[in-house]
Amino acid sequence: MHRCLHLLEIVSLICQRIEKSSLPSFARVCKAFSDSALDVLWRHQDSLFNLLRCMPDGIWNEATDEEEDEENWSLNRPVLPSDWQRPLAYSRRVKWFTYDERKRPGRPLSFDFFESFRLCLPWKHLFPNIQTLTFNSCNEWSFQFMRIFLGPRLNRLTLGKPQSAAHLSLLPNIAMECPLLKTLEIQFFSKDKLDAKFSISALVVGLGRLESLSVPCLDNIVLEHVAQLPSLTSLTLQKQTALKSFPPSVSSNAILFPSLRSIDITAADNVDAIIPLLVLMAHAPMNDLTIDIPDKVPAKRIAALYSAIARYCPHSSLKDIMCGRGFGGSITIASSADTATYLMTGAQILPLTSLTNLTEVCLTPPLGFDLDDAIVADLAQAWPHLIHLGLFSTCYANYPSRVTLRGLLPLAQHCPHLRSLTLPLDATSETRWHQKLQSESNGEEPARRIQQISLGSLNVMHSPIGDSFLVAGFLSSVFPKLKVIYTDHVFHPFGEERADLTEVIALDEKWKAVEGVLPLLRRARGEERAWTCQ
Repeated sequence: MHRCLHLLEIVSLICQRIEKSSLPSFARVCKAFSDSALDVLWRHQDSLFNLLRCMPDGIWNEATDEEEDEENWSLNRPVLPSDWQRPLAYSRRVKWFTYDERKRPGRPLSFDFFESFRLCLPWKHLFPNIQTLTFNSCNEWSFQFMRIFLGPRLNRLTLGKPQSAAHLSLLPNIAMECPLLKTLEIQFFSKDKLDAKFSISALVVGLGRLESLSVPCLDNIVLEHVAQLPSLTSLTLQKQTALKSFPPSVSSNAILFPSLRSIDITAADNVDAIIPLLVLMAHAPMNDLTIDIPDKVPAKRIAALYSAIARYCPHSSLKDIMCGRGFGGSITIASSADTATYLMTGAQILPLTSLTNLTEVCLTPPLGFDLDDAIVADLAQAWPHLIHLGLFSTCYANYPSRVTLRGLLPLAQHCPHLRSLTLPLDATSETRWHQKLQSESNGEEPARRIQQISLGSLNVMHSPIGDSFLVAGFLSSVFPKLKVIYTDHVFHPFGEERADLTEVIALDEKWKAVEGVLPLLRRARGEERAWTCQ
């Protein structure tokens, strides 16, 4: 055998490249390969069945409860210490365990089984070397058995929603059993009536090594603790409520969130809960900021949030901003009253132009933005490093855009790295590529052709369009690499109750006609360039 194969590191790398179905055979080749192959084979488990089948035959009576749709295994005889020798040899190799009743195929194990299994387990931790645990339960009883899967070396924990006060009582104890936790995610849903804030806070306060934290909400006490963690780089608050007092009583010389780079906040009731948090994070070296706002937030409140982002977020390090609500908001058809309350003006977005290092911007207010070519030009000049720009609307019938095809020219001129763009347009008027930019039109000076070769995806949402061929000619000239055009019909397809569905389909067909012409124009331009070079 080659001497390199005596090195465990090399054998381990080889095992990671081998198909999982071939690892048992590889482990049996020779003793030098056995440990490394078994480590990889057992590293990640998503059920207990493999471990149970390592026990002697005849211990378990494997029965299926059709009525409850679960595996109801029961003991045929008492379990002896010798019965655990083989399972223990393999359970020590498990580093990652996933218990997810929603995703695992087949029936779950029953309550009676888990009760018997817990009683006969000879040691405290089923997986003594476990490092990652994902535990998502669909019923009320399985959560109480989660404790047997914990371990002193656990550093990554994801928990599905606790469903009772008893379940919440378990959370603070996790900090004592798993002091090395670096990543903690506790999933809750908006419909939950159980107040888990204090139990989660007690857990988080007991953890001093956290690098990534995702929880529903933090109160003032735990926020002070989290703000001073030296290693925290990612923070997600799934439904944050307003702080009772502000600011927290930390030392005036303390550096808050010294390593925080990624922030994801969902406001539970209004955006006012978010702004005080941004103040606390003013000195964090953040790169990514994601804010999910509630339905029907007035434009003036969102404008205040934009101003707070521009004022408190670090201008040098912030790269990505996603702020708004996902598609399918509560405003379906915009009335005149909705327009006055929820439509964002171009002036309200301008404070964000002070963040000049942004590479991704995705803004989704309820009715979108009332923009024109001049505002788009200001945005393009302020954000020259853009890769992705999305100015969305959650309203199915978007407010008519005043941005013409000519308004795309500043983006082509000032944003050379832009790859994807979402922007409602008014493509009804004819625009040719040789028309000058407003800033360059002076007398008899010849026009300069503008081309941007990075843009490959354009989402026009609900945009009116004139002659499809003329629009395709303009887009192909300015953005020769453009391949895909999306419309509102893609994101809000059939099944939605909307009076303008016929119009949406008609617009989608015209924009798809533009998309269909683009490859032909791209090929023709390529042939012309080839002839020119000869």
